[in-house]
Amino acid sequence: MTPRVAVVGAAGWAGSRHARAFAATGAKVAILVERDERGSAPAQELGAQLVPTTAELRPEDVDLVVVALPTTLQPVICADLLNRGCRVLTEKPVAADADGAAVLAAASGVNDRLMVGYKLHQHPAAELVSQWIRNKNVIAVSVRSVAHKQKVDSWRADPKEGGVAVVNGIHAIELVSSWFDGNPKVLASSASSSLYGSLVPEHVVSTLEFPEGVVFSMQSYWSPWQEPQGLNQGDWSLTVDVLASDGRMLWSNDSLHVWERDGGQYEKAFDPSDLFLRQAEAALKFCTGGIPAVTFAQALRATEIADAVLAAATSRAGDIVSP
Repeated sequence: MTPRVAVVGAAGWAGSRHARAFAATGAKVAILVERDERGSAPAQELGAQLVPTTAELRPEDVDLVVVALPTTLQPVICADLLNRGCRVLTEKPVAADADGAAVLAAASGVNDRLMVGYKLHQHPAAELVSQWIRNKNVIAVSVRSVAHKQKVDSWRADPKEGGVAVVNGIHAIELVSSWFDGNPKVLASSASSSLYGSLVPEHVVSTLEFPEGVVFSMQSYWSPWQEPQGLNQGDWSLTVDVLASDGRMLWSNDSLHVWERDGGQYEKAFDPSDLFLRQAEAALKFCTGGIPAVTFAQALRATEIADAVLAAATSRAGDIVSP
């Protein structure tokens, strides 16, 4: 039977990509949820029914509901869908902060019927890096995550949404924290809103240390300049540099370079990945009873770490309006 998918927020930047990705997998995009006329064009394109609210979604009519809304709106909607028996794929993060995730934590089936959309896990380099790390004595991980934006406006400019660390940098926080145990200590964190002049952190630099001694350095910012290479059709430039006592691994967008302590080295290049498509394929396995690629507990841990990063940054940044 062809899987039936509903997409909430289907006219937005992420929602439209989710809808087209699921259609490309061969799933039936049966229902789009949009409260205004913006949903008409994608509904016509995909042959989907257009409804104004999630109240009209029933678990017997769809196999998966995708929620792609501003972060502060997602927890209540996802909790309601879970309580009514739906399987849900929600855009990351799981909430704008840990307090906002509380309603979701209490929802029925949150641990087995909710998948959180951290797309980096679907990149072919991610599993290779994870396997390499398992066999190494890691000293430090450095990440540079840059998302191209002409302007910071709409929901991204809302202080309640948390700024770039929550909207973009949390991809790196979630991925790196999945490699190491325990809650990291924030050693230093700073934030700036000087690139666009919005009321949210637009550039965040943080250094954290996991209990086993691994130092995690992160730089995340929105950039008005599009870089020549990147993920999501060039909109996102990512570099993950892992230093171990017996080697080094550098993941840069669609390339991987490894240096071993004995002098050996190798490189691997990947074809550009449509991470929305790869995630849709993983989500279809999940909606037929598979394990979520990223669970609520894993996503909540990333949100709690992001809370600590922002708290440390805003406590010493004079140019940021505190959320």
